[in-house]
Amino acid sequence: MERNYNPDVRENDPPYLLRQVQELLLIASANKNSSALIYACLDSRIALEILDLNIMLHSVSAEEREIIVEESKPKNGIDRVNKKQGSLKEKYQLFFQAVCETLSVDAKFYNFKKSKDIQYKLSTYIHSYYMTNEDLKYDSALMQNAIIILNEFQSFLKSSFPAKNGSMIVTGINIATIPANDKIILEEWKTSNSMNYEDLKSRLKANHQS
Repeated sequence: MERNYNPDVRENDPPYLLRQVQELLLIASANKNSSALIYACLDSRIALEILDLNIMLHSVSAEEREIIVEESKPKNGIDRVNKKQGSLKEKYQLFFQAVCETLSVDAKFYNFKKSKDIQYKLSTYIHSYYMTNEDLKYDSALMQNAIIILNEFQSFLKSSFPAKNGSMIVTGINIATIPANDKIILEEWKTSNSMNYEDLKSRLKANHQS
């Protein structure tokens, strides 16, 4: 995921923020600098929120994207939009993965639950107003745990999307435009307790072979 990186020109782009986190970790280690760890946690959280938003934007028409961006701005906005739109939900993401496998498209299931779990862990360091001076020392257990979480963030980010020329490839399906037969399968998949993933792929494959 190498790309041109300029620390003086900030970008709201996950590959840039990943590199920023890596640089901050180097600074933290070399200088025993806990502030660098806290800033790395902030940039990691922002990167995950950008990914969550981008997945939702890639699942709707261009005309709907501005509304989603506006609705996602307030606190917990992404969660509220997802409850209404649903593209980050596990069933939708598994359906998306099954469609991509059926059509031989290079895309991956996005584990939104895992993203939220890492975001929650990172929030401890973003909202650090309650920490004592002992907590804030680089060698404290709390700050050393931040390094573990930041490494978890890096692994998750790298494994969540295909990458090409230093950019992550984010794709999505606009539910409003999928074929009617596939939409029927999606609705059944969302509510079924008996259809497994292989059943889902078989149904989709049959649709696209007919």
